[in-house]
Amino acid sequence: MPVQAQQELVLTQGWGIQADASAQVGSPRQILIADRATLKQFDLQPGDLRENILLDGRVAKWQSGQVLQVGQALIRLTFLCEPCAYLNTLQPGFAKHLKTQRGWLGMVVQSGAIAVGDRASLTSYQFPALPDDPRGRFYEFVARIPAGRVVSTKDVILAIGATPSHYRVIPNFIQHALIGLPVHRVVAIDGSLLLKHLPNQAQQLADEGVNLHEGKVCAQAYLPREQFHATELP
Repeated sequence: MPVQAQQELVLTQGWGIQADASAQVGSPRQILIADRATLKQFDLQPGDLRENILLDGRVAKWQSGQVLQVGQALIRLTFLCEPCAYLNTLQPGFAKHLKTQRGWLGMVVQSGAIAVGDRASLTSYQFPALPDDPRGRFYEFVARIPAGRVVSTKDVILAIGATPSHYRVIPNFIQHALIGLPVHRVVAIDGSLLLKHLPNQAQQLADEGVNLHEGKVCAQAYLPREQFHATELP
């Protein structure tokens, strides 16, 4: 659906923008922030990049982990929004041409209303930075899955902010993981084990107290989505 301009938005901590399609617990892609200079540079109109917030100032020099205040709300910057095929509907080959200039993605870490004309400024708060690439974010996320917990491949895709096409590369990420990284805590969408890629997974999970029922991980072992990323101010 076309992006609709709003005079005011309500942001909810850990969720995103109320009534927005991208609002989801556990996602690092709750908000997209772009700037007018980029629109002008590429002869675009507000909403063409499907941004949620459009700023007058440049966003290119921001860094992952910084916290932006807009109105009453605080937004944790996660990573630059990668170009996608949608952009090519604006101009042929535009995704490749735009590169990393689409804007910054973020998560809401303090609820509040924002409105047209509100001041936007970086705060002194600092969260851990997230890698720019999906592989790096996969390893960063898996390293934080606590012992005795598991995450399905579907939720891994959500947590690292990747597209569904990355399902096919998760086995590659697992096979090339550094020794000691707890990739055995990643299970299939239905809770079954990834024994083809992790032949010792059942024993590794059993050693951590994870129970199986008919070859699938029990529901209580799953890491809640609320714990995928920090949304409490440091």
